[in-house]
Amino acid sequence: MKGEVLKNVPKDYDSTFPQAEYLKNKSWYLEHFICDELIASSDNFTKQAAQIFRYMKPFNDYLNVALSDFKMPER
Repeated sequence: MKGEVLKNVPKDYDSTFPQAEYLKNKSWYLEHFICDELIASSDNFTKQAAQIFRYMKPFNDYLNVALSDFKMPER
């Protein structure tokens, strides 16, 4: 999991909270390195990519629920 991070925990949050580092994130994304050899092997790549996507799905589901009522600000 990666993304842009604040230097400090947001105001009004306890910086000693065990998951305080996650509160510093301004954005999140998941990244997984895949070597060239795996990509060249279409059967193995398809199987491994499907498994990686299954691992990522709970994170994506969480964000979808968290953002379900979000509307982009109008200009």
